[in-house]
Amino acid sequence: MKKSGLRALIGLVVVVIVVILVYQNSGKNTAESGIAALQAIVETGEYTVAVTDESGEKQELDGDSKTMLAELIASTVADASGEDLSEVLENPQLLVEVTGGDPAVTVGVTVYDAGEDTNFGMISFADKTYPVKNCGEVLNYLAEIGFATVR
Repeated sequence: MKKSGLRALIGLVVVVIVVILVYQNSGKNTAESGIAALQAIVETGEYTVAVTDESGEKQELDGDSKTMLAELIASTVADASGEDLSEVLENPQLLVEVTGGDPAVTVGVTVYDAGEDTNFGMISFADKTYPVKNCGEVLNYLAEIGFATVR
Protein backbone atom coordinates (compact mmCIF):
# COMPACT_ATOMS: atom_id res chain seq x y z
CA MET A 1 0.00 0.00 0.00
CA LYS A 2 2.78 2.44 0.82
CA LYS A 3 4.48 1.90 -2.55
CA SER A 4 1.31 2.57 -4.52
CA GLY A 5 0.58 5.70 -2.45
CA LEU A 6 4.11 6.99 -3.05
CA ARG A 7 3.81 6.27 -6.78
CA ALA A 8 0.47 8.09 -6.93
CA LEU A 9 1.99 11.08 -5.14
CA ILE A 10 4.98 11.15 -7.51
CA GLY A 11 2.64 10.84 -10.49
CA LEU A 12 0.52 13.71 -9.21
CA VAL A 13 3.60 15.92 -8.72
CA VAL A 14 4.79 15.16 -12.26
CA VAL A 15 1.36 16.01 -13.70
CA VAL A 16 1.26 19.30 -11.76
CA ILE A 17 4.74 20.25 -12.99
CA VAL A 18 3.79 19.50 -16.61
CA VAL A 19 0.59 21.54 -16.33
CA ILE A 20 2.51 24.48 -14.84
CA LEU A 21 5.12 24.36 -17.63
CA VAL A 22 2.48 24.16 -20.36
CA TYR A 23 0.55 27.07 -18.82
CA GLN A 24 3.67 29.25 -18.56
CA ASN A 25 4.74 28.54 -22.13
CA SER A 26 1.27 29.10 -23.58
CA GLY A 27 1.36 32.74 -22.42
CA LYS A 28 4.45 33.54 -24.46
CA ASN A 29 2.48 33.84 -27.69
CA THR A 30 0.76 37.18 -27.12
CA ALA A 31 0.61 40.52 -28.85
CA GLU A 32 3.92 41.23 -27.12
CA SER A 33 5.64 38.50 -29.16
CA GLY A 34 4.28 40.03 -32.39
CA ILE A 35 5.34 43.52 -31.31
CA ALA A 36 8.82 42.24 -30.40
CA ALA A 37 9.12 40.53 -33.80
CA LEU A 38 8.04 43.74 -35.53
CA GLN A 39 10.58 45.78 -33.55
CA ALA A 40 13.33 43.30 -34.43
CA ILE A 41 12.45 43.51 -38.13
CA VAL A 42 12.43 47.32 -38.08
CA GLU A 43 15.78 47.45 -36.27
CA THR A 44 17.43 45.55 -39.15
CA GLY A 45 16.54 48.33 -41.57
CA GLU A 46 15.97 45.71 -44.27
CA TYR A 47 12.23 45.20 -44.67
CA THR A 48 9.25 45.87 -46.89
CA VAL A 49 6.02 47.58 -45.92
CA ALA A 50 2.76 47.06 -47.77
CA VAL A 51 -0.64 48.62 -47.09
CA THR A 52 -3.87 46.92 -48.11
CA ASP A 53 -6.96 49.11 -48.28
CA GLU A 54 -10.60 48.15 -47.82
CA SER A 55 -11.02 47.14 -51.44
CA GLY A 56 -8.14 44.67 -51.13
CA GLU A 57 -5.72 46.72 -53.19
CA LYS A 58 -2.18 46.30 -51.90
CA GLN A 59 0.50 48.95 -52.33
CA GLU A 60 4.12 48.60 -51.32
CA LEU A 61 5.67 51.68 -49.72
CA ASP A 62 9.21 52.94 -50.12
CA GLY A 63 11.42 55.73 -48.85
CA ASP A 64 10.51 57.87 -45.89
CA SER A 65 6.87 56.77 -45.73
CA LYS A 66 7.94 53.13 -45.39
CA THR A 67 10.42 53.92 -42.63
CA MET A 68 8.11 56.30 -40.76
CA LEU A 69 5.15 53.92 -40.82
CA ALA A 70 7.14 50.88 -39.68
CA GLU A 71 8.86 52.82 -36.89
CA LEU A 72 5.58 54.41 -35.79
CA ILE A 73 3.84 51.05 -35.52
CA ALA A 74 6.79 49.44 -33.73
CA SER A 75 6.97 52.23 -31.18
CA THR A 76 3.28 52.91 -30.48
CA VAL A 77 1.16 49.76 -30.61
CA ALA A 78 0.76 47.88 -27.34
CA ASP A 79 -0.91 44.73 -26.09
CA ALA A 80 -4.66 45.10 -25.55
CA SER A 81 -5.40 41.66 -24.12
CA GLY A 82 -8.68 41.60 -22.28
CA GLU A 83 -10.24 44.43 -24.28
CA ASP A 84 -13.63 43.86 -25.91
CA LEU A 85 -13.14 44.59 -29.60
CA SER A 86 -16.44 43.15 -30.85
CA GLU A 87 -17.81 46.55 -31.94
CA VAL A 88 -14.50 47.71 -33.41
CA LEU A 89 -14.20 44.72 -35.74
CA GLU A 90 -17.14 46.01 -37.79
CA ASN A 91 -15.38 49.30 -38.62
CA PRO A 92 -13.53 50.00 -41.87
CA GLN A 93 -9.94 48.79 -41.76
CA LEU A 94 -6.49 49.09 -43.26
CA LEU A 95 -3.83 46.36 -43.10
CA VAL A 96 -0.13 47.14 -42.83
CA GLU A 97 2.30 44.25 -43.41
CA VAL A 98 5.96 44.54 -42.46
CA THR A 99 8.17 41.76 -43.83
CA GLY A 100 11.84 41.23 -43.09
CA GLY A 101 14.45 39.08 -41.41
CA ASP A 102 16.15 35.89 -42.44
CA PRO A 103 14.15 33.74 -42.83
CA ALA A 104 11.52 36.28 -43.83
CA VAL A 105 8.82 36.96 -41.26
CA THR A 106 5.67 38.99 -41.80
CA VAL A 107 3.90 40.89 -39.06
CA GLY A 108 0.53 42.36 -39.98
CA VAL A 109 -1.23 45.16 -38.15
CA THR A 110 -4.88 45.83 -38.94
CA VAL A 111 -6.12 49.24 -37.86
CA TYR A 112 -9.86 49.72 -37.41
CA ASP A 113 -11.15 53.20 -38.29
CA ALA A 114 -13.47 54.41 -35.54
CA GLY A 115 -13.07 58.08 -36.41
CA GLU A 116 -11.90 60.21 -33.50
CA ASP A 117 -12.18 57.14 -31.24
CA THR A 118 -9.68 55.05 -33.22
CA ASN A 119 -7.50 53.18 -30.77
CA PHE A 120 -7.65 49.47 -31.43
CA GLY A 121 -6.35 47.07 -34.01
CA MET A 122 -5.07 43.52 -34.37
CA ILE A 123 -1.54 42.23 -34.79
CA SER A 124 -1.00 39.02 -36.75
CA PHE A 125 2.15 37.02 -36.20
CA ALA A 126 2.99 33.31 -36.45
CA ASP A 127 -0.52 32.45 -37.69
CA LYS A 128 -2.14 34.02 -34.61
CA THR A 129 -3.94 37.30 -34.11
CA TYR A 130 -3.96 39.43 -30.97
CA PRO A 131 -5.62 42.74 -30.04
CA VAL A 132 -3.48 45.88 -29.83
CA LYS A 133 -4.14 49.47 -28.84
CA ASN A 134 -2.69 52.93 -29.56
CA CYS A 135 -3.48 52.65 -33.27
CA GLY A 136 -4.89 56.17 -33.71
CA GLU A 137 -1.54 57.68 -34.67
CA VAL A 138 -0.99 54.88 -37.18
CA LEU A 139 -4.34 55.60 -38.83
CA ASN A 140 -3.58 59.34 -38.90
CA TYR A 141 -0.22 58.72 -40.58
CA LEU A 142 -1.83 56.39 -43.12
CA ALA A 143 -4.25 59.20 -43.98
CA GLU A 144 -1.33 61.64 -44.36
CA ILE A 145 0.29 59.40 -46.96
CA GLY A 146 -2.92 58.88 -48.90
CA PHE A 147 -4.66 55.88 -47.36
CA ALA A 148 -8.16 56.34 -46.01
CA THR A 149 -11.18 54.22 -45.33
CA VAL A 150 -14.70 54.83 -46.54
CA ARG A 151 -16.38 56.05 -43.41
